[in-house]
Amino acid sequence: MGDGFRGVSSDQDGRFKSQEKKLFAKMKFPACFSTKVDMRKVHLEVLRPWVTKKVTAYVGLEDDIIINMVMAELEKEDEPDPRRMQLNLTGFLERNTGAFMGDLWGLCISAQENFKIEKGKAVKGMPQQLLKEKEDEIARINTELQERAKKIQDDQEKMRERAREFERQQEVDKEKMLRRQLEMQQEAMRRAEAKAEYEKLEVMEREKQRAEEDKERELRRKKDLEEREKGGTRE
Repeated sequence: MGDGFRGVSSDQDGRFKSQEKKLFAKMKFPACFSTKVDMRKVHLEVLRPWVTKKVTAYVGLEDDIIINMVMAELEKEDEPDPRRMQLNLTGFLERNTGAFMGDLWGLCISAQENFKIEKGKAVKGMPQQLLKEKEDEIARINTELQERAKKIQDDQEKMRERAREFERQQEVDKEKMLRRQLEMQQEAMRRAEAKAEYEKLEVMEREKQRAEEDKERELRRKKDLEEREKGGTRE
């Protein structure tokens, strides 16, 4: 026996193709499969997030094996046969394979249509749907940023208004405190004046009492003198 790999004979290859044709005949394919796609014109990496999202939705988890298999199927030939891709993926995506491949091939066709030459350089195309989704996402992000900026601006304005209100309240409190201090000073002055008036009245009352006492003593003294004079005359 010889070493190395055995090649596939033309009979074996023919049988495989014949069996493949029989399988194709039993399967249903989307109408878009009739359009050939040159993968050299397609920006394949932009398809990976979409493939990941779809595969995850179909199988319930992010299966890297299936995702990488899909991308490998797209990359292994310049013009892959979408029918063969659907056949190879059926064991993994089962009844969802047809819908998946129809959507995927539609994206590839759209990407090929967007292929262009700019300044002598080939620019691989991207699907219009994904471009629209990206534009919508950018618009949504911009809207969110604008709303967030407006909220920040409104919050800052509210903070400034609260600061102004706090300053106004401080001014009011300061005015109340000054008014209270003035009232206390005026009350202290009234009390001081009342006290001074009371003390003045007390002094006047004492002076009046002393004057009356002096007057009474003087009257008694005169009376004593008169009585003594009368007594001296009788002797």
